[in-house]
Order: sequence, then C-alpha cells, then structure tokens
Amino acid sequence: MRMRWLLWLNQHFTGRLLTAAVVITGTFQVYGWLNEHLPPRFDFYTPLDAAIPFLPWTHPVYMSFFLLLMVAAWQLDAREFVRMLGAVLVMDAVCFLGFILFTAHYPRPDVESIASPYWREEFRWMWSRDGPGNTFPSLHVAATVLGTLRLRRRRGGNGWVVWAALICASTLTVKQHFLVDVLGGIAVALAVHAVVFREGRPPAPGTPLRQGRCTCRSPAFSSCCGGDMRGRAMGLLSRASRFEQG
Repeated sequence: MRMRWLLWLNQHFTGRLLTAAVVITGTFQVYGWLNEHLPPRFDFYTPLDAAIPFLPWTHPVYMSFFLLLMVAAWQLDAREFVRMLGAVLVMDAVCFLGFILFTAHYPRPDVESIASPYWREEFRWMWSRDGPGNTFPSLHVAATVLGTLRLRRRRGGNGWVVWAALICASTLTVKQHFLVDVLGGIAVALAVHAVVFREGRPPAPGTPLRQGRCTCRSPAFSSCCGGDMRGRAMGLLSRASRFEQG
C-alpha cells in the first residue's frame, strides 16, 4: 500500500521534485549535525591533493550537482525514481557511517586568498554553511555517480557521464574533498547501485522458455506466444505427411 502511494505521488515531475526535496532536506539535517559535532581523527591529505590546483571558477560545476538531481527527477519514471530514492537513503547511511568512522577535515585555503571578489564571496557563503568535515566518502560524488548510472540509460548517455566526471573533478578543484574521498564516493555509488538495481540473471543459452505448456528450444519457435501454436501446427503437419507416406 505504501509503495502504491509513493508511485502515485511520483507519477508527475512536481511530485518527484517534492519527494526529492524531502529526502535532500533530511539528508542535509543529518549531514550538518555530523559536520558540526565530529572532531577530525584522520588526515587524508597527500602530495597528489597538494598538486591539484585551487580553481575557484569551477564552483558552478560543483554546484551543478543540484541541477543533476532535478534532471534525474524529470527524466526517470515513477517506479525507477522511487527505487532511486531508496538507493539514496542507503547511500546516505553508508556515507554517514564513513563520516563517523573516518572523520577528517579538509585544510581549505584562506578565502581571502581568492583574487576575484565574486568568487571570494561565493566561497565565503558556501564554507560558512558547509564545514570542512564529512569528507570520506564523498556524498557529493556518490550521489552524482548514482544518478548518472540511471541517467546514462536515457538519451545522451555519454553526456551524463561527462557531466558527472566534471562534477567529481570539481570537488577536488574547489578544495572540498581529498582524492581518496572521490574514490570512496564512486565505490559507494557502484555498490549501492548494484544492490538496489540488481537485475535478474538472464537464462542460459538453450534454456526453454516456459509460458503455459510451451517449452520451445528452437530459435524459430522461441517466442512462446505464437511459437507454441506454430510448433504444434508444424508437428501436426509433420505427422500428417508421415501418415500419407505410409
């Protein structure tokens, strides 16, 4: 009954936006509390992280993550979107556990070092609302990859992958995440997607398809709709031919 109600609510784009907003709001509440209360216990900063430049102008790419979520709400049908929301909740739980077990704070650059006044204010606003914690695994990356795994099945599949790759890279160039956070976020997304969207194993070659009494093995009669009837007709013709010859 609950599933039927969710499917009804998400039949239209407005309903999918509403449910997405509820899930995102709940996610941010827990995310913010953890970010504020967990002290750092690990340091994931490596020479590779130090070699990645700070590029403030990639901020719009980083923020386009939210646009990607809205596109997913628009593109996916009700049943797939509800499964997607379930996958997001599982993903949230895994990432929150990572934040608790492997708490680290990213050493952000001084906001005053940003030359452009516009980007300086953009980062001042973002960093005032999003602390340096909650790094591993990257929830930003995990949600991006998870959404892209579904969107790439739609028209413009490669385009979604490119967009997702740019968002993932931007988490490094805006100095929000360590490199290991990105790898962890990708791993979480792939694992959750594999579990939630697990497809049934296809039948082995030569396995008879059963529908009613049909057990056709021949490719010529393997439709199991008309194939059963055609198989019976051919059998009757064959027996009639042998009867006439006899």
